[in-house]
Amino acid sequence: MRILCLLNRDLASSLALNLLLPTLHHHQVLVGLSERVGNALSKTTEHAARRELRIAEQALPNELHFPLIERAGLPDDGSRRLTFREVEKYRGIPVIPIENPNTDIGLDTVRSFSPDLIVTIRYGTILKQPVLSIPRLGVVNLHSGILPSYRGVLAAFRALINGDAEIGCTLHFISNASIDTGDIVGVRTVSVDRRRSLLWHVLALYSPGADLISDAIGSLAKGVPLIGVPQPTNGASYYSYPTDAEWANFLDQGWRIADMADLLGALGPYAGDLLTLVPRARSIDT
Repeated sequence: MRILCLLNRDLASSLALNLLLPTLHHHQVLVGLSERVGNALSKTTEHAARRELRIAEQALPNELHFPLIERAGLPDDGSRRLTFREVEKYRGIPVIPIENPNTDIGLDTVRSFSPDLIVTIRYGTILKQPVLSIPRLGVVNLHSGILPSYRGVLAAFRALINGDAEIGCTLHFISNASIDTGDIVGVRTVSVDRRRSLLWHVLALYSPGADLISDAIGSLAKGVPLIGVPQPTNGASYYSYPTDAEWANFLDQGWRIADMADLLGALGPYAGDLLTLVPRARSIDT
């Protein structure tokens, strides 16, 4: 199959792509990246907790860790995760910016690839009907929340602040420009761990989420159509970005945003050994 993966340039999307590589290896794949999800906020209006999460998810990997990995020239020996550039370099999967497929240029890019299936994960743009009508097998999205209870952004945050015992992810069809309303293909859950940070809980959803996507691709490759279940209309809630008061409430409950141990646990697998990476990169510069 020809599969277009629309992702965001962040740590969670990179993790998801790495988890999907064994499945994608059997197909012709194009990866398109957006640069962010949601509107950018100035330093004076962005709550410190949201800024901390943004730095952990995007600024630190994209501006420091991933470039350091790439400069070190580590081999693809199958034992570590790959940056977006390394996925292209070592696995031959094109990774290109596709900021908005709804524009003429973006639409031409999608049409020229002619995907059978589009998979979206944390993608920064709502797809409109001209794009949705292109893939013959449809468009599926991995949402990092249990639908329909947690539509919108930062569903894991909402589940934690609400005191849920589990967080979850949902694979669902995108059939129109509405958000998180399409038929549900599958749901997976992860137990909440009070010892862990928000970042850990967000990232923990992408292993079961990748399993959902891999199973879906496997079925479609065998000619078995995906059967989506319409979402119930009761219990549906849509959440936008947390307010300053909600961030404060989250912290008052004792939750942390991005612990160092959780961050190193997410970034470490790209290098194998962070302690040996720095001197190796330094030697390359000199």
